[in-house]
Amino acid sequence: MRWWRLVVLVCPLVMGGCQEESLQATRTPLSVKPLPAVDLPHSTSLHPGETLADMFGRLGLGEAEAALWVRQATTKLDPRRLPAWAPVVCYRLWGVELHELRLTLGWDELVLTKTGPGVVTAEVKKRPVTETVLLKGGAISGSLFGTVSAFGERDELAIALAEVFAWQVDFHRDLQPGDQVKVLFVRQESEGELLGYGPILAATLVNKGKEYRAFRYLHQGKAGYYDELGRPLKRQFLRSPLPYSRVTSGFSLSRRHPILGRRLPHFGVDYAAPEGTPVRATADGVVRFVGWKGGGGKTVEIRHAGGFTTAYLHLSRFASGLTVGRRVSQGEVIGYVGSTGLATGPHLDYRVTQNGRYLNPARIGSDPAPPLAGKALEAFNAAKMKLEAALACPAPAVLEKGQLEVAFAGLSSR
Repeated sequence: MRWWRLVVLVCPLVMGGCQEESLQATRTPLSVKPLPAVDLPHSTSLHPGETLADMFGRLGLGEAEAALWVRQATTKLDPRRLPAWAPVVCYRLWGVELHELRLTLGWDELVLTKTGPGVVTAEVKKRPVTETVLLKGGAISGSLFGTVSAFGERDELAIALAEVFAWQVDFHRDLQPGDQVKVLFVRQESEGELLGYGPILAATLVNKGKEYRAFRYLHQGKAGYYDELGRPLKRQFLRSPLPYSRVTSGFSLSRRHPILGRRLPHFGVDYAAPEGTPVRATADGVVRFVGWKGGGGKTVEIRHAGGFTTAYLHLSRFASGLTVGRRVSQGEVIGYVGSTGLATGPHLDYRVTQNGRYLNPARIGSDPAPPLAGKALEAFNAAKMKLEAALACPAPAVLEKGQLEVAFAGLSSR
């Protein structure tokens, strides 16, 4: 019976050992990933008229904390130039404390990060940009703005297109129903968002039955537009001192004055435009007069080569730093549309004289610069062939950028 007692004594020990091993197995710690401290991003935007301090207050920051973030933000940007509806993305710690804020400003992204108590860093990062070469075209309907909008593009492209042909066509006066346009350009996007446009590479415009062609070419390090024969499109005078506006009164030797009520000669062209619209010098020259000139109100006069003088009347104000004797370049802003002097509303009265004799601004002709020649012309023709082949494609079309890089050095445009 002793052996039985021995078994009875040993079995509990063995079983106890088994239980201990089982308990040890259940006590093995599980591998559990900690919850992330930073929440998923929250998207909002900068509201119209809202300051940075207002925005941070809306995001729940106290006055002192908001001031800390604003102070760092203003080391990288001008708070007076913030666009309404600029996208904002916020990241918070545990859903409470603001940890990071990203403000998208066109090509750039401002990144503000809180790295410790009372410490916020600011960094501007360039957004990744994708460039696509597109061809679009069709009949002009109403205005160039409306036509480009129908292409699915923004006003900036219409303005750039008008600048290309600014010496050949006055887009306020000359466009007619049935005119045709075709444009080869670079569209710039970031993550599906349109940021802007690169250069117009080539374009054709049929106006009043006449075809104008433009090809972008880099000559002696400077980009310009040339016709199919290698002649620069740039002339001495722009066709208009304003990028866009509605013409209200043309050149006339007898026009009923809207204020004085009697018939008087009108030696210029009136362009109606919103007050503050920039006014450009139509040609290179030297400022001859800046100031008040009777019924013309605030006036600028510029002397040009060939005995020409241009005058810009009824301005609201002059460009900063514009003084008599200063040289100005074609296209440079010299003032802003207003209604000073004898004027019924905001408009620009633009006048041209040659050797003291008034000319009709709409009929001024001027010779282009010398055409390309020699090796420059050969290189231009090689580039033009690539662009002509692209323009011949049915629009709309997407083109391979590599096809055109042979034609254009420095095609990328920012």
